[in-house]
Amino acid sequence: MKNFFKNNIYYFILILLSVPSVIALFHKGFYGASDDLHIAWLYEMDKIIKIGQFPPRFVPDLSFGFGYPLFNFVFPLPFYLGEIFHLLSFSFVDSIKFVLGFSLVASGVSMYLLLKEFLRKDISLVGALVYIYTPYRSTDVYVRGAVGEALAFVFLPLVIYAIIKIITSRKYVALLAISLAALILSHDIVSYMFFPFLLLLILMLVFTLKKSKTYFLVSNFLGIISGLLLSSYFWVPAIIESKLMAYETVFNFKDHFPTIKQLITPYFGYGASVPGPYDLMSFFIGHINLILLVLGGIFFAVYRKKFTVVERTLLIWSFIVFFISVFMMNYRSSFVWDNIPYLPYFQFPWRFLTLTTFSSVLFLLSFKYFSHKYLSWIVVVALGLLTLGINYNYFKPHDFLERMDSYYINRYIPIPTPSSDYLTLQEEYLRLPLATKKRPNKVYPLIFSDSPINFTVLSTDGLNAKIQTTTTSEQLVYYNKYYFPGWTASVDGKQAVIMAGFPFGQISLDLPKGGHIVEFRFNELNYKLVLDTISLVVLVSLIIYVKKIK
Repeated sequence: MKNFFKNNIYYFILILLSVPSVIALFHKGFYGASDDLHIAWLYEMDKIIKIGQFPPRFVPDLSFGFGYPLFNFVFPLPFYLGEIFHLLSFSFVDSIKFVLGFSLVASGVSMYLLLKEFLRKDISLVGALVYIYTPYRSTDVYVRGAVGEALAFVFLPLVIYAIIKIITSRKYVALLAISLAALILSHDIVSYMFFPFLLLLILMLVFTLKKSKTYFLVSNFLGIISGLLLSSYFWVPAIIESKLMAYETVFNFKDHFPTIKQLITPYFGYGASVPGPYDLMSFFIGHINLILLVLGGIFFAVYRKKFTVVERTLLIWSFIVFFISVFMMNYRSSFVWDNIPYLPYFQFPWRFLTLTTFSSVLFLLSFKYFSHKYLSWIVVVALGLLTLGINYNYFKPHDFLERMDSYYINRYIPIPTPSSDYLTLQEEYLRLPLATKKRPNKVYPLIFSDSPINFTVLSTDGLNAKIQTTTTSEQLVYYNKYYFPGWTASVDGKQAVIMAGFPFGQISLDLPKGGHIVEFRFNELNYKLVLDTISLVVLVSLIIYVKKIK
């Protein structure tokens, strides 16, 4: 036990020093964050998992009870983790806060793991602290409440760590696959943003390594393909079925380019991103991050001949990532945003602060050969103290609202009766199915029609239902859920043809005259079952692979 503590002392110190970044999360209830609807989304995930739908796809209660294929398109991993906490008897509010807190602490651990491959443990510790305490990390957690983007920070260092370790051991192919899959499932936008840079690093290493080029390239190819297959149950349907939804974004990316001044000015605010340079939200890259940029450039120039091939390549790559990310946040990159598919879905160019935060910490690699007997230690300690001293005050919300589960469920869930708060929401974050001509404006009965209809609900779990109906003539009837692939209906035990009805795109079917038993169910499509199986087989194979490789 003593040796275990001694060998892992820096991990314990790191976790201890990360406590100030999460201490505000222990305050009762939730705080003022722009994405507080994630609490309601976790409520919906909990509901459909308990119904028996896995992997989760279609939630029952959003959009006035017409439901929504939410987790067919929205990153599921933060909500999987949140559901684990909730099943351990934590509230939905506390479960989301646990995920946010985990994202801060675990990201520090993963960054430390990467840095200590190259640096002294004390320098690696400082780098991990910078990664945790960069201002944008607080913006994600305490201003936006962006649970997916916050969690993605955990896996960025792990992906790079796996690539570096593959040079000497093929067992890290599994880590690359799992880390990449976790990144995709944490936040699809961050993974799309990061993927080209990931491929660039692999190619740079292939061209600079003096031996085992084929082995390295093949191993990384297998790791990436395995990661894509492991997460394919999510991203493949999301891409294919996005064509069934209205192509629109809530925000126009052209309104949200930060200025260079905003990137380098030490301002921290709790407001929104707005068109023009009048934002009340912070886009500051960070004091320490900018210091690392300057010192990293100087030390790299001075000691460039001492770096190994891998160190030099990783450093050059980190500078490329940083400056391309800055360029992508500038309005001069508009032509790129206009011409790369799906890029407008980012909505906010300042999301590239994720990559400036990550890459700027890697500039610490240039400190490796700065070995002045006393000065190097002083610089490291000073950076650590400045990181905590300058940034600590950012890591708290503007308002401790102390709101509990009931507030968010009433606000975002309109079933059984919409609250006054819900009636003021536009739910613009939901891209409507193409057949939907307008959004519902009230909660409709489970079955409704343009003509009178009598029905009795025999059973329902909120999503699926079995209903007894009686009609005096053949008529078109509607089920109060959006039509979407996966829905089926049967009349008296025989499969019925369903379609999207007018004007909401609701499930509709022609019902013959008389009394009938009608069932509506949402099922996993055959191609999705294949993808589910592939993802499961890949996961099991990776576990077996790790156990066999020594």
